[in-house]
Amino acid sequence: MAEFASKGVAGAALGTGIAGTALGILNGGLGNILGGNMWNNGCAANCFVNRYELDLENKVVSKDSEIALLKSNIYTDQKLVDLYTNLQSQLNTIKENQNAVNMQQAVYNGTNTATISCIQNEIAQLQGLTKLVVPNTSVCPGWGNVTITPATSTTTTPSA
Repeated sequence: MAEFASKGVAGAALGTGIAGTALGILNGGLGNILGGNMWNNGCAANCFVNRYELDLENKVVSKDSEIALLKSNIYTDQKLVDLYTNLQSQLNTIKENQNAVNMQQAVYNGTNTATISCIQNEIAQLQGLTKLVVPNTSVCPGWGNVTITPATSTTTTPSA
């Protein structure tokens, strides 16, 4: 009975070994002579590439980088246009407000100029009506008192 048990264990081990070796060869063993990748369906993280495949991958990455740079430049240009439009709108608003203030100032200045001119004319007119009187105390002493008497006017009657 020991004979049969040993043969059974040995046979099972041999069968498992043969199956494992076959699966290893089919999955890329022996330098991948049978195509390998039976269950991976593509390259895993530990897959070797040749220089041509690496060159193609580098070209793809380069193109992807260039596309990303162009997209970022377009985005930046759009944001700059938005910024310029916003600033231009704000500057136009400020300019309109300044023009309104300038117009109000011009009206105020015109009104003040006319008022000052009118007051100057009234002052000149008042100065023409009065004479400057210097008090006696402001003149050199020794001249004595001055008496002012009103002049009498004579009225003439028209001859008939």
